[in-house]
Amino acid sequence: MHFRSQKKIGPTVSLNDAIGHDKEGNEINLIDIIKDKDVDLFEELDLKNNITLLEKYLKLLNKREKEIIKLAERKKIKIKIVDKKEMESIIGKVYSIAADIEENAEIGIDYFLDNALNKKNNPLIFILDSITDVHNLGAIIRNAYFFNLAGIIIPKDNSAKINEKVYEVSQGAAYHLPICIETNLNRILDKMKDKGFWIYYASEKGDIHLENFKFDLPTAIILGNEHKGVRETIKKNSDGSIVINSLSDFDSLNVSAASAIIGYAYSIFKN
Repeated sequence: MHFRSQKKIGPTVSLNDAIGHDKEGNEINLIDIIKDKDVDLFEELDLKNNITLLEKYLKLLNKREKEIIKLAERKKIKIKIVDKKEMESIIGKVYSIAADIEENAEIGIDYFLDNALNKKNNPLIFILDSITDVHNLGAIIRNAYFFNLAGIIIPKDNSAKINEKVYEVSQGAAYHLPICIETNLNRILDKMKDKGFWIYYASEKGDIHLENFKFDLPTAIILGNEHKGVRETIKKNSDGSIVINSLSDFDSLNVSAASAIIGYAYSIFKN
């Protein structure tokens, strides 16, 4: 199981000192109810007894948080209210809302590529070569999903893992964007070529300027490690290279920023 933390969207609710009353008039603490009983809060709490604990809790929530709670109730997802200490013990920091969910199922390369070709006209896929920083990986996933790419491919080894931090940095995009994890990238490039994809890698010494690049065929663009770039064996198995032009003599660009620029160029060409 992976534990995902939602974006911090409001004040964290602490209920240690919040006391309400049940239907018999007895003082109760909402946390004790959640921990000790499996009950419907709306049935257990006496909403007619002045300001109940639940009312106090709901008043602390913003509109977005209330929508999440209502959605969880409709989907019959169990809701547990905890204090700051317990929240921090679970995920290491305090959020207003967090969810415990199952890990994404792995996608096979054939299904991944066929799905991309069937769902999109001339799809674009990012291939990540030795991207080891989780913040870069999360940001690239977020950018790829924002610009409607068909997905990303990452190597099983020598790569950042899809973990809680990646989910957090991607703002949840990692749960929606198709992601394929493969052992041998060169073998994947050969398979992609067989299916009609053209393969390019991004480099400060690339041959084709991004503003002149035409996304008129199924395309994969390889993004390499910021320090070492794309590996030579991967370059040799590519059809060409692209470059993002700099307007100064400074040629250093963060890989996640580069992914956003490429994604934007793709969206402009498609539209």
